[in-house]
Parts: sequence; structure tokens; C-alpha cells
Amino acid sequence: MTDQGKWKRSAWRGLMLRLQKSSYISKTLRRRILNAIGADIHPTSVVNHSCWLGSADIVMGPDSSINCYAFYDGEARLTIDAGVQVAVHAIFITASHRVSSDPDRRSSATGDFEQPITVGKGSWLGARCTVLPGVTIAPGCVIGAGAVISEDTAPNGLYLSQAIQGGPVRARRAREL
Repeated sequence: MTDQGKWKRSAWRGLMLRLQKSSYISKTLRRRILNAIGADIHPTSVVNHSCWLGSADIVMGPDSSINCYAFYDGEARLTIDAGVQVAVHAIFITASHRVSSDPDRRSSATGDFEQPITVGKGSWLGARCTVLPGVTIAPGCVIGAGAVISEDTAPNGLYLSQAIQGGPVRARRAREL
């Protein structure tokens, strides 16, 4: 494929990613648009309007949904298993920068990395939660509103943001469900 052909294909995908955000198109048409440009969304799953999707590198199992205003940066694959419910304003970040003591770390082109995110069967993600690169949320987990998930979770856990005295707010396993 020529460079111009690649550009047209890329521009087409970008246009379709923006079009799918519209609240004026049906959920069925939105799913069809996303599947046409490379996503793998099951016919019983829903991506609601106003979601910001950086790419169509998404796999959704049956009976899953992503609610309005969710954000996915699109740098690596996002896999959502069957029965997953994602609340409004959820954030999926699949790319980041390595942190080191090098004072030039911000200008280093080699410091970037992308890692996929997987959300296990039957999990629920609360409003405004953030899932960071490389995280696997185990089946049956409930992630509380506003939680930041930076490492893999254990199955059937309830994860809430908890402030530790003198430290950062982190998602901690509160109990098993």
C-alpha cells in the first residue's frame, strides 16, 4: 500500500472514531462502525455515546457495556470480557513513560511504553476509575468510583481508593466479594 493509501486509511479510521462518539447515532450503528474499523465488539455489547476512543483496538465479550464519556488512549489493546460494566468517565491508559533518575527522562524517546489492559468476566468499574498500563482486572472484581488501579487484582475483590497516612491515595483490596 502506498503512503497516500495508508494516510487515507488512517484518516478514514480517525473520522470513524470521531463519528462514533455522536449521540445522534444508534448503539447498533456505533458498534458496526467500530467493528468495521477493526474492533471486535460482540453483538450484545454496547459502547455508549460520547466515549473518546484513541483506536479501535478493542475486544468486548457478550453483554458488556462501556458507559458515556469513557476514555481509552488506544496505544495498546483493551480487552473487556463477558458481562463487564464500565461506568461513566472511566479511564483506560495503555501507554506511559518510564521513570528514572535521569534528568533528561522527559526528553527521552526510548522511555515510552505501551501495555494492554484486560478486564475479567463479570467485573464492574465505577465512575471515574483509572486503569493504568499492563493491568489485568481479575474476574468478578468491583472497582470503586475514583479508584486508580496500577497493578493486577485478585478475583472477586472489592477495590476502593484509600488514603494511607502520609502517603498517596491507592486502590486497596477492601474485601472479597
